[in-house]
Amino acid sequence: MDSIKYYVLQLASQIVFYPSKNKLEVDGSELHLEPLQSRLLKYFIENQGQVLTTQQIADDVWQRNQVSDNLVRQVISSLRGQLKDKTRPYRTIKTIPKKGYLFDLEVIAHTEKPPQIVSIEIDNIEASEHSQKCGRKSSKNKLWVMLAGCAILLGVALWSATYITVERSGSDSKDVNLLGTVPVYIHDIRLDSMQDYQLAESIYNYLFYGLNSSRALTGYHFSQLSEQSKAALKHNGIELKGWLKKNDESGFLLTLMIQNNQSSSKNQRIEKIFSKADFFTAMGDVVLEIKALVEPKEGDYEVTSHRVSAINNYDDWEVISDGISQFYLGGGSDAFDKLSPLLENIQSQGRSNYLVSALLSYSASVDYLQSGNEQMRTVALQLGQKAFELNPRCDIANLTLGLALFA
Repeated sequence: MDSIKYYVLQLASQIVFYPSKNKLEVDGSELHLEPLQSRLLKYFIENQGQVLTTQQIADDVWQRNQVSDNLVRQVISSLRGQLKDKTRPYRTIKTIPKKGYLFDLEVIAHTEKPPQIVSIEIDNIEASEHSQKCGRKSSKNKLWVMLAGCAILLGVALWSATYITVERSGSDSKDVNLLGTVPVYIHDIRLDSMQDYQLAESIYNYLFYGLNSSRALTGYHFSQLSEQSKAALKHNGIELKGWLKKNDESGFLLTLMIQNNQSSSKNQRIEKIFSKADFFTAMGDVVLEIKALVEPKEGDYEVTSHRVSAINNYDDWEVISDGISQFYLGGGSDAFDKLSPLLENIQSQGRSNYLVSALLSYSASVDYLQSGNEQMRTVALQLGQKAFELNPRCDIANLTLGLALFA
């Protein structure tokens, strides 16, 4: 059994890392690490002083195939943020050009008898029938702990979406939610032609997940607000309204209005001409611009921070976007009978990401609830856990994991 209780990272101000609790103490404040971030930091500590390639990190930390370099970079970037490292060059996890990453901080390991901690991870899904019967009570407790955590997270988000503003003292007030982020309410994108409906859906979903990749912003679906909450936005809140029209034979013009209902002088307009060929670059630029205009204090964006994932294939994103829309519409087996083979094809060709895993988990859960096929429940749990580990902030990942656990 690992006897390390915690590590102390020697910086200007000490950082204490509790690997078994997925927790950091930075400047006296406690910060939660996602399980993947915690495993990554422990891996760097155990390989202190060694230059590690992205492939080594992917193999040893993710322990599965088909992990892109881009995903590894994103998680390293988010871990640096948790370690409060905003220096250039970085002090904690250093980038060694064309070689990889180096963690060479002095670390003091404290060895004490570790506390008894109840694991909430889904382990040994394919355990024997005997083990399942013997551990049924413990397993149920673990599942309910995770399900309760998902429910609490979603409840806080929905409560924040309804009670949207907190007035600060003095003349300056700003929309914030309970999660400490600025809420942005996204309207459906208006069209000149219904022929462009699917493209508009693709843009909308990309903007939503792009904004939610920010530590300072939280995107909400305007259409899912109650009438009372919509009425409250007339005087408070930030809304994002969009229009899409053809610019020429192959190009489109996207116009976005950032509407600050508390201060009309802060309204901003963004226009972007793009084609499907440069969709991801164009939409990434738009997301970065929205972030910079709404919350300019968060200016330390990485090049990859605007990306929903490592997706760079528009046909893939069109399928994923359709799945996202069907998910929020409550699409059942009929819708996903058509989508699942397309999503599985993306996955089998090595272009998977947390949204693909989450949508396939949802599809498997729906299948299980209708057929009672235990194999589909196992698939739903495995994919739901994978999506949650890749992006615990993703609402679909949270909901699909909760559904798989409940099923």
